Amino acid sequence: MEEEEYQDEVGNDDISDLRNSIGDENQRARTTEAMNSSGGVKKDSNFLHLQISNSEMLEKLEHFYRGDKWGQDEEGDYSWIAPKNLDLVTFNDFGVSTMMDIVTKYIDKNTTLSYYDETRIYQILADLGDELVLLVLSNYKKMGMDSYYKKTKFRMVVVTTLHMIESAYRRAIRGKTMEEINQSRIIGQFGEVGRQNEGVPTMSQGTIQRSYGRR
Repeated sequence: MEEEEYQDEVGNDDISDLRNSIGDENQRARTTEAMNSSGGVKKDSNFLHLQISNSEMLEKLEHFYRGDKWGQDEEGDYSWIAPKNLDLVTFNDFGVSTMMDIVTKYIDKNTTLSYYDETRIYQILADLGDELVLLVLSNYKKMGMDSYYKKTKFRMVVVTTLHMIESAYRRAIRGKTMEEINQSRIIGQFGEVGRQNEGVPTMSQGTIQRSYGRR
């Protein structure tokens, strides 16, 4: 049996297939780069949102004022559950709205993105604490604190509120949150530059020595 002769000539069809293959690879590379880039944007966006978000803190405070507790409902799902015992309802709707109207002015993104030192934070909390005490003592019946047990929770309500607000301010000590956000942006920008430069041929040290070592 005669052996088939090996053909090493490259025809037009081979060139066309090669071009199509290269085009497919380039398209996949562009698609991958776009997905990585969008993923990076999404990651940065999520990071920024988490850094300045106060929704969880405000939600916990509102449920605290309503006397709700976290637990399993009748269907076995975990959620906030309103108390059946009215003595456990710290404030009525008017009281909850009054307190939330105050705390939302302190626990917000403007606070988080500001610049404070500890002395100024203590001053703000001291002033706010005095005003909260005066507010609740002057309106405790109207706000729903109409039983002895509810009145015993008065100090706990004020202290808890101040501690939650303090945690929001401490994220702004010496502009901590803003500094972290700026650093993440810088890292993201350099990451994009790094991806753009991938695949660009560079001269290695050996190439430089061979090029300039000869005289």
